[in-house]
Amino acid sequence: MVGDWGRERFGRYAVSRPLAIPESLRQRQTRASNPRTSAWVSANAGSGKTHVLTQRVLRLLLDGTPPAQILCLAYTKAAAANMADRVFSKLAQWTSLSDSALAKAIVESGADAPGPRDLIFARQLFARTIESPGGLKIQTLHAFAERLLRLFPFEANVPVHFNVLDESDSKRLLLEARDAALVELGASSESAAALDLVARESGATKFDELLTEALSRAEIFGAHDDALAYAAALRAPLGLSPGVTTASVEAEMLGGDVGRMRRERWAQALEAGKKQDRALADSLRAASEDAASHARIQPLLQAFFQKDGEGGPHGGENGGLTTKNLREKFPTLEEDLRREQDRLLPLRERRRAALTLERSAALFVVARSIVGTFARMKSDRGALDFNDQIARALALVTRSSAAWVLHKLDYGLDHLLLDEAQDASHPQWGILAALSTEFFAGAGARPKNRTVFAVGDEKQSIFAFQGAAPQMFAEMKRAFEKRHSDAERPFADVPLTFSFRSSQTILDAVDRTFQTELAWRGVAAAGEPPPKHDAIRSHLKGVVELWPPITPSPAPEPEDWRVLEQPADDDPPVVLAKRIAEVIKGWLRPTSPERVVDPASGEIRRIRESDVMILVRSRNAFFEAMIRALKAADVKTAGADRLKLKDHIAVMDLIAVGRAALLPDDDLTLACALKSPLMGFDDDALMKIAARRSGSLAEALAAADEGVAVEAARRLEGWRARAKALSPFAFYALLLGQDGGRRALIGRLGPEAADPIDEFLALALAHEQREAPSMYNFLSKVETIDVEIKRDMEVETEGVRVLTVHASKGLEAPIVFLPDACGGPDAGDQIRKRSFSSPAMRRLTGNGAAQPRRRTKY
Repeated sequence: MVGDWGRERFGRYAVSRPLAIPESLRQRQTRASNPRTSAWVSANAGSGKTHVLTQRVLRLLLDGTPPAQILCLAYTKAAAANMADRVFSKLAQWTSLSDSALAKAIVESGADAPGPRDLIFARQLFARTIESPGGLKIQTLHAFAERLLRLFPFEANVPVHFNVLDESDSKRLLLEARDAALVELGASSESAAALDLVARESGATKFDELLTEALSRAEIFGAHDDALAYAAALRAPLGLSPGVTTASVEAEMLGGDVGRMRRERWAQALEAGKKQDRALADSLRAASEDAASHARIQPLLQAFFQKDGEGGPHGGENGGLTTKNLREKFPTLEEDLRREQDRLLPLRERRRAALTLERSAALFVVARSIVGTFARMKSDRGALDFNDQIARALALVTRSSAAWVLHKLDYGLDHLLLDEAQDASHPQWGILAALSTEFFAGAGARPKNRTVFAVGDEKQSIFAFQGAAPQMFAEMKRAFEKRHSDAERPFADVPLTFSFRSSQTILDAVDRTFQTELAWRGVAAAGEPPPKHDAIRSHLKGVVELWPPITPSPAPEPEDWRVLEQPADDDPPVVLAKRIAEVIKGWLRPTSPERVVDPASGEIRRIRESDVMILVRSRNAFFEAMIRALKAADVKTAGADRLKLKDHIAVMDLIAVGRAALLPDDDLTLACALKSPLMGFDDDALMKIAARRSGSLAEALAAADEGVAVEAARRLEGWRARAKALSPFAFYALLLGQDGGRRALIGRLGPEAADPIDEFLALALAHEQREAPSMYNFLSKVETIDVEIKRDMEVETEGVRVLTVHASKGLEAPIVFLPDACGGPDAGDQIRKRSFSSPAMRRLTGNGAAQPRRRTKY
């Protein structure tokens, strides 16, 4: 941490000064932005890749490229908006610069020194880009695919005026498709068996999650005719011969009557031993009882292998399956058991493969039925979701019948630029490869220079759940490099290893973490060296602190069942959250000596709440405990980065008011509405009218004659009248606006309640646009649909930001906490991977437990 000593040491850096950019970095930026050379840029986080991308667009425009013939594709809307803002801001700035300042700006972009005519042309670029037909296209991959489909709906076989389903609408329709498909599956005995297997193996809580994962690989359902064909395709990767099934492997493991007699003979000998030997005898006999084969396999595996039969062999290298005295009494028994253990070891692996095959085939049946029903429902509505847009666009540009589509696009595309290329999926790469095929097909119709530019970093790929294929970044680099070589075109491979964000101390800690091959192979492509990071701000100091893990204490039996859902005060997530909150609170005291370097000005100043970012692996118990601890310590917080709408207290209060207006005799709902900020009752006021009432709570409220109760009764009567006459949107618009409900909710719950309130109103408006307005139907849907609000943490905030590592991409802060950096995958993920893993369905996750702790400050 930086204290008084650090303040003196940093004093000479208190005034902002231009960064000394290494000449090697300038040369790399110039190579990457060269408009006459295709370039593939591998850029570390904070290395200025967006700056290089902007430079390249500016140099293309300066080189005379028509704006409409440049296509810039980003992965997210935020990235596309940021890129467009940078380009147009720079062009607008050029219009008012003096000749010398403009010449300097052009040279800084990497271009050659301009002449008088070049300066005039540069000043005209802003208007030329704005007014050009088609304009400069900077958009997301999905937006480009949508535009492509709207241009060629007939060739793409899509409705002319198709609707685009957003994420929430797609989820809602998928749930309807799931329910309809499950009914159909249950009606058939064959498919019902597959459904039963999937439901039994996944469990009630993981069923929807597993189906979502399977549906994200929807391309496999079109590649195989049925489950038998899919299972046949899996046999070779799983190492299974034709005809091998789980039942056949289990029968071989049990060994029939011969195996039963062997186990009985061993069990009789083991009875003469100690407790460990007798337990082994019980397991062997349980494997010979009259039961289904799969029920006898488990005790057989437990007899010879650790961890309920799933771990390593019992006995190890120095031990034995039997005790020492028994080995001396029956010397051949240990050898017989060892041979049986060695025989079962490969059979256990084969059984696992057979189980994976059967479970994957069952999942194929269930998921394919849901995919088919989902597709029919979208077709009936003339709708496409984001995956459909990519799939239809890929089919459009790759079919031989659509060659003329590419020909028409060829006349409108000379330069293709791709940002965040590591997050592109296989189908998206297919679209990009098809679009650029004509770039290398001989001289072409127009003798112009045509280039491809991609920037990305495998280490920063975070959209695997959406199909991102980071390994494709290196593969496509090799493919495009070969295309350029065959066409005798220049191609630049440019690595950007410098960082404008962090200090060298932080970067060295990162490099040291990944210096072993086992670690760096997880973040680098095959054949690539381990990651290397160099700091541009060499003067910037940094601190990395490692805190010892907080171990849980023995948990006593809860005395009150009503508080089971509340974590104990000595629970590790709660303890750690309180510790972090107290440390931050100490930094904010006026007497604290701690200082940071302001990211904008470079000056040394006191720490603010907005300087702190706390990153978690998942929104788990620690996530909630951290936000509670910050609020309890009176430290401003920006709230959660993602909220479940129906679980937010502001939305729960709004629903309670709506229910109370509809159901006058529902005492519990009315009590919830009275305790909300919309009514303002405290516990004493509620108990005063509710404790000794003889009728309903509404009657007791109407009979009250004191201030707060009289006002509440008047409001309730007005809400009931509105609920009968108004639509849900009109009802809540008046409640939040005219009645002051929004002000009351935000006043008690904080500014972070604004986003859920706005989303709730948006749902009310969308409800009226889709169907006949009904307060009852609207509230029922809000309580059942799973809507998440993604809050923008990039905007200026005064509070501590608590968010997942996934959501923090692109953000920066002087102080960063990593509270659960050492957690591993949970048991549920391990079971699901083992049970349903296949070449087409595989996922690595990291939902860590909040035990080992690490904090990083820089």
